[in-house]
Amino acid sequence: MAEHDYVIANQNGANTRSDLNNALAAIVSNNSKATAPTTTYAYMWWADTANDILKQRNAADSAWISILTLSTGAPLADYADNALSGNAIDGGTISNFTSTGIDDNATSTAITIDASENVGIGVTPEAWHSNYTALQFAGNGALSGWGNQQAGAAVFLSQNASADQTNDWEYISTDEASRYEQVNGVHTFSVAPSGTADTAISFTTAMTIDNAGRVMLGTTTSTNPNAKLVIKSFSNNDAAEVRVSTNGVYGFAFFNAADSVVGSIQINSTGTAFNTSSDYRLKENVLPMAGSIDRLKALKPSRFNFKSDATLTVDGFLAHEAQSVVPECVTGIKDAMKDEEYEVTPAVMDGDTVVTEAVMGTRSVPDYQGIDQSKLVPLLVASLQEAVAKIEALEARVTALEV
Repeated sequence: MAEHDYVIANQNGANTRSDLNNALAAIVSNNSKATAPTTTYAYMWWADTANDILKQRNAADSAWISILTLSTGAPLADYADNALSGNAIDGGTISNFTSTGIDDNATSTAITIDASENVGIGVTPEAWHSNYTALQFAGNGALSGWGNQQAGAAVFLSQNASADQTNDWEYISTDEASRYEQVNGVHTFSVAPSGTADTAISFTTAMTIDNAGRVMLGTTTSTNPNAKLVIKSFSNNDAAEVRVSTNGVYGFAFFNAADSVVGSIQINSTGTAFNTSSDYRLKENVLPMAGSIDRLKALKPSRFNFKSDATLTVDGFLAHEAQSVVPECVTGIKDAMKDEEYEVTPAVMDGDTVVTEAVMGTRSVPDYQGIDQSKLVPLLVASLQEAVAKIEALEARVTALEV
């Protein structure tokens, strides 16, 4: 045990050497003793053996700062002397930590860490559900994580929304709310109308990007696994709106696999044109149509209703019948089937978070044919021209007989 006032008196050689040895012993032992050194200096060390604590004198030489436990080396802090408030540092973990700022000139709380390890920068964190860890900041913004380092864990970026103690999302203040979620490679963007602070939020999914790269607006599912963009309208609203800044340009342009334009939807000041490639420079082996009336007579126009709406009767064709006459007007094969993915068991949810993914299966469903009736126009025109030619020939014969 050693203590020294670190003042070497004028004395003979032996006494000076003894005084120096005592001072060095005090230094190397950090002034270790059961009571505080009688003479103190700013920043000096004291190994308080009575309390098993290593302490350091503060800059003003007015108090001791507790640093660590001597026997274990576990860090400690005397918050009163360190301008910190809350619980002690225990084994390197800080709980209920509040800092009054980044430097000594700060006058308000800059960072708050609550007992649940949620962090507020310039704000006090909401009382988040225990499954979440959150970082909150100005503007009612929050970055939060659900679950541990495990499959199905989720990350959220939200505005004016937090997950309360019942694991329901609620408004932080009276305003609109929004939330972006990442889980299992799926990105979900949700919105909510204005609501009252501390009341439950009913989110509407505005957009989803699944882990296959499909973008879905207004829906979270697609019955077509090959579709990259799915749009579903809300209630009785329109599904999409397209505007151009200059009339006469494309609202949509369609490219083939070789990146060549093969079609477009063009918008002008008075209407919309649906275009497909037809330039003469793209074509060869051009011949007049012949026998068009016979082909036209082979078509079987009908009246029918679709099974999905028995109240609406329309004119049209059965696709496979028209296909036998004008093959290019029909897509698909008669009676074709395809594999479709479907949900066998629904996903298990915890609030809006997926706990267990849905179990999916595959089943065989009809792969329906489609028809583009505009491709019947060339046959109709050619048939009409043939009919006009016959009419004109008959009229000429009648005229000749009358003479």
